[in-house]
Amino acid sequence: MIYLTGVILAGGKNSRMGMEKAFIQISGKSIIDNALSIFKEIFSEVLIVTNTPEDFYYAKVELVKDIYPGGGSLGGLYTGIKKAKYDECFVIACDMPFINSDLIKHMIEIKGYDVVVPKINGMYEPLFASYSKSCLEVIENNLKKGNLKIIETFSELKIREINQIEVSLYDNKLLSLINLNTLSELNNLLEANQT
Repeated sequence: MIYLTGVILAGGKNSRMGMEKAFIQISGKSIIDNALSIFKEIFSEVLIVTNTPEDFYYAKVELVKDIYPGGGSLGGLYTGIKKAKYDECFVIACDMPFINSDLIKHMIEIKGYDVVVPKINGMYEPLFASYSKSCLEVIENNLKKGNLKIIETFSELKIREINQIEVSLYDNKLLSLINLNTLSELNNLLEANQT
């Protein structure tokens, strides 16, 4: 077990999906329960950032509400890092069904950066990334200005990018980076899982 905090962001509105994404069942297990089982194996502290804590009492981890309500993913990220016991956190969204523990362990072994984040085809994956408490001031300043895109904080932080080749060493199909936003994405995933 590693003395870091695993943070799961579960505060989204789920407007495009039309249901609570965290509880979608994949291969007989909800996405959030899969994430919790992996995080509990790796991290000595696990937090869920949620504005509906009653939905997650069963998980027996610390539940924290947004410090900046309406701050979107950036607000959830700030809350998770701020409330974490440890200086470093690994943060995921609650709608990522195939997170890979080997890739997570590789990323948290990389030290000396504010953020360790995959960048695939020119696009950052900020909700599968490692963050240090050194990010808090920059994130809070952006929240106060209403700049709610996580990646817009990166220009002010020391970033270590994980490219596709590096991700593939641990997760050759990049499945860790899949997140579900719509019913059609879910249906496509379920169909692919059956073949």
